[in-house]
Amino acid sequence: MKLNLKLIIGAVLSFLAVTNVQAGKDPRPNILLITVDDMNWNSVGVYGQELDNITPNIDKLAAEGKRFQYAYVQSPNCSPSRGVIQTGKYPHSSGMRGFYYVDYKDMTLQSVLSDHGYFTAVLNKATDTSLSPKMEYAWDFKGKFKKDGKRNPLNYSSTFEEILAASDDSGKPFYCVVNIADPHKLFYNDPGTKKEGYIDPTPSKLYKNSEVTIPDFLPNHPKIKQEVTNYYNSVKRADDCMGAVMSVLEEKGKKENTIVIFLSDHGMALPFAKSSCYENGVRTPFIVSWPGNIKANSVVKDQLVSAVDVMPTLLEILGIDEPDYLQGRSFKTILDGRKDKGRSEYVFTEFNENAGGIARPIRGVLSSKYNYVFNPWSTGEIEFVSAAMYHTSYKVMANILSKNDPAVKERVNYLKYRRVEEFYDLEKDPDALHNLIDDPQYQEEINKMRNALEGWMKETGDYTLFAFQNRNNNDALKSFMKEEEAQAKLRATTLKWKRYKNSEGPTKKRTKLYTISSK
Repeated sequence: MKLNLKLIIGAVLSFLAVTNVQAGKDPRPNILLITVDDMNWNSVGVYGQELDNITPNIDKLAAEGKRFQYAYVQSPNCSPSRGVIQTGKYPHSSGMRGFYYVDYKDMTLQSVLSDHGYFTAVLNKATDTSLSPKMEYAWDFKGKFKKDGKRNPLNYSSTFEEILAASDDSGKPFYCVVNIADPHKLFYNDPGTKKEGYIDPTPSKLYKNSEVTIPDFLPNHPKIKQEVTNYYNSVKRADDCMGAVMSVLEEKGKKENTIVIFLSDHGMALPFAKSSCYENGVRTPFIVSWPGNIKANSVVKDQLVSAVDVMPTLLEILGIDEPDYLQGRSFKTILDGRKDKGRSEYVFTEFNENAGGIARPIRGVLSSKYNYVFNPWSTGEIEFVSAAMYHTSYKVMANILSKNDPAVKERVNYLKYRRVEEFYDLEKDPDALHNLIDDPQYQEEINKMRNALEGWMKETGDYTLFAFQNRNNNDALKSFMKEEEAQAKLRATTLKWKRYKNSEGPTKKRTKLYTISSK
């Protein structure tokens, strides 16, 4: 009888795995997913930030693993962005378009790994990491901090130790999501920090205004400079928290058999970054480390990856069948050191509504060179509203500088009203200062991106497709937005929300979940 060598080897490996599991030594890798909140991609040392020693712990992880130079999230605001990681779907497909709970029917990364014998844990922001209340309660371990504990490295290290101990007791490998609160607003030393209940731990290093450079997409003003300084000090503290978690992983002997993925949920909480589909809103630092399996100190400069790719990648690494509803593409081939020849040159991004439930849908297409943006709300009658417009930099721009500086006034008006279509040459204009949508020399690339966007909209069932196909008809866009604003108000007044209030008032005691058909 002819023996099948592959079957024999597979049977032996399966037997050894079962034996190890029974002995409390499950050989499968742990998974540690670390996010930071509202951190720009270029705030990290290995991504070009020149502030001295700003992110040594993140830089160390990059030295130990693979850094992606062109990596993105799908949404430039919190809960929708995090939902993409857990579902492998775009926000409009999963239903996690805003900050309300969704009656999600498909399996998530958390539920798939749990069903395959993983101990699941989330540290901070369990609500925003979950789509439904049912999902939120399904974690084996939920670590929650009070306001005055979310930015303290000691709290992250002590709670992560608890997670590792609980995982050891279960005899299972862990899937742990650690969500670091910094550098989300309020920044370190921001006015109102104590009033809001935050007791600021001091970062391990403090930067002075004289050391900090204001991003080119913001004007120069002492108050803006101070807010930017506060931001970078919060970046430093986020790195401190990252270092605290990684130290525990190493001290407990878990580092060698743990896949670590690091990224930000989106860009900094400043105008023209957070809540935008510009590069400063959706580009993220993205690092993957797995000692002995991923080449150390390697950089991927010629392939684009994004958050929607995380779930299929991890499932392929673990040998778990990928559900057919996932919308991302595994980048395991790239982690293995090879080129993924079938990978798209484009990444698609979206913004749907802010945390208050105000609908302002945006769609974006990014390549390593260009950025196309579609704003169906930009009819000339509706103002943009986002979280970044409630803080110092925007207030200085709108209420002080605009009075005497025509250029700043024009910039503020552009932030508020935009244009239906935007296009930027990122190699010449990385901060999206000059809209080239009407420039004849770029029309071929613009049309390529338009076609790619329309194809993606059709493929994923995007509700903005009608608006895109009627982008030159202002009356059609007004009609579209009238309906969207009505639906947003209905959600704000009827659904169970992740926030205790929204634009329509308190959300307490509601139980209805947002439903959407699976795509």
